[in-house]
Amino acid sequence: MLVYRLYLVWFTIGCILVGFSLIPPWLEWANSVFLILAGLIAVRYAMHAFGNGKGLLISIFIWIVTFSVEGLSAYFNVFFGNYDYTDRFPPLLFGVPIGIGFAWIVMVMAGHALTIRLKHRFSRAFFAALYVVLLDLILDPVAFVAKQYWIWEDNSAYYGIPASNFIGWFVVAFILQLLLPRTRKNEPSVNMIKQMRVVFWTIVILFLWIAILSKLYLAFFVGVIGFLLLQFIRGAANDSQKI
Repeated sequence: MLVYRLYLVWFTIGCILVGFSLIPPWLEWANSVFLILAGLIAVRYAMHAFGNGKGLLISIFIWIVTFSVEGLSAYFNVFFGNYDYTDRFPPLLFGVPIGIGFAWIVMVMAGHALTIRLKHRFSRAFFAALYVVLLDLILDPVAFVAKQYWIWEDNSAYYGIPASNFIGWFVVAFILQLLLPRTRKNEPSVNMIKQMRVVFWTIVILFLWIAILSKLYLAFFVGVIGFLLLQFIRGAANDSQKI
């Protein structure tokens, strides 16, 4: 798949340019391209998993809902907390980066791919939401402290990011997972699941890399230890549901 290969190339280049802050202001739109490429892979995953028409509609629904929630949060300080987007993550629509909606499609579909072997619907939604929150525990400090894609107006101990943000992410991710329909028989394919997981883990690696370079050591260790524990616990849950 051309988009998948292009994403991997963009990821490799991004590790250097974003990691070492080599992107000039006129090229900052490239950050959104990275998320859009990842989002297109996630849309393709959804179309394979749920059928072309249904998968596309689900992806559009996720984009609209999450973009709206992010916008309402930024404007009215609800859901996630008190923050504002800057102009460092273009292009923006109504003051919100358009890449945000694509990022949520990625997180929802990646959560689906990472937990697809779990039999129980609530277990899948719970673990998928945990993956999303753990990613945000790395992503938000990097985006705020290191890159200033958005600014938090809070004095919380964890890099000034309020607990309401992480609770909000969990709730949104959990609900969206519960709303996903059953997958088609023999879909998504093993290859599609693998690609979706690769997209998720490369995003994790990118933000861990930037966290280290930006000396955000707490975020780095929270992410590494958190994901190792989550992988172990989810693996144990897989085994228990086979019995």
